[in-house]
Amino acid sequence: MKYLAALVFGVLTTFSVAWASPEASDIFKLINERLSYMEDVALFKKQTGKPVEDIPRENVVVEKASLKARDEGLDPESVVGFFRAQIDAAKAIQYRYLADWLSRSVDREPRDLNTVVRPALLKLGNEITIEISNYLKSGHQFTDSQWQDFLNQVNVSNLSEADKRRLFDKLREIRRIQ
Repeated sequence: MKYLAALVFGVLTTFSVAWASPEASDIFKLINERLSYMEDVALFKKQTGKPVEDIPRENVVVEKASLKARDEGLDPESVVGFFRAQIDAAKAIQYRYLADWLSRSVDREPRDLNTVVRPALLKLGNEITIEISNYLKSGHQFTDSQWQDFLNQVNVSNLSEADKRRLFDKLREIRRIQ
């Protein structure tokens, strides 16, 4: 019985420590996962004739990110800068896909924007915000020494190094509310 109790305690302790203090690379992977949906977004927009830039939708995303940031104890303005950088990177990815498709056909259907992609993007956006908050709350900071790991983890197609640099710099600017 003591062995079982010790095992359960060990598992719970490990889980709570991992939950409370995420690794920076886990956050980078979430950013990459969120950006990986942009091929589907571009294909949906290509097939429906919708423009890449959708300012009202961008404003909704930024507003939700700002509210979630405040809920998680993050300075909303610093999070807004990061989400604007993600939106700009997402648009750049979409434009690059559209340019590529001028000279080659696409032989697949995109995942549905309204029922699959947008809910996933909102969920991932919330997860990113929560994980950043937990990371900063545990006393960590994003530093230049993590740049190479960021480059390795954020490796979605059609994302330039300049896009990555801006994302990383905006990530480094995120602060908790004092």
